[in-house]
Amino acid sequence: MIIYYMDNTLSHDKQFETKLALLQEILNKKKDALSAILNISENQENLYNQPPGEERREFLMGMGRLKQAQIDEVIACDEVFQRIFDGLSAEFEEKSAEYKEQIQKMQDSIKEVLELDVKIRAQEEKSRAKVKESYGLPAKENVIITANKNYILEQYKANSKNKPK
Repeated sequence: MIIYYMDNTLSHDKQFETKLALLQEILNKKKDALSAILNISENQENLYNQPPGEERREFLMGMGRLKQAQIDEVIACDEVFQRIFDGLSAEFEEKSAEYKEQIQKMQDSIKEVLELDVKIRAQEEKSRAKVKESYGLPAKENVIITANKNYILEQYKANSKNKPK
């Protein structure tokens, strides 16, 4: 969970600068969580090469719990990032020259986040194929589902909140 406090005695420019630094910190936390998800996904795929059994199932369930914790962290990062960014978005254009370096660093971090996302999706697809293979199911189905990213995120959040803990 990410908690932040803003000192209202700071000048407006100092608050803006502090919020930019906080946005960068949130992006760094998100990158760490996504890297952990990728690592867990790769390890899960490796487990599918092991013979089925209770031990493998327990490992996979444990990894699933670890992965879910990281997914929750990513969602928390996204929510806090959006809340802070929404409060700054009006000022971004007018201060973009003044804070060019920090904004560029954030843009680079966002690119890294997107690259990790693509790697995770590819790894998850490989893992799905391994699961199907280990259970004797067809490796690939010709089903293509497309949806808006925001729709998928909202559905994911809604389903996550409805799950018993």
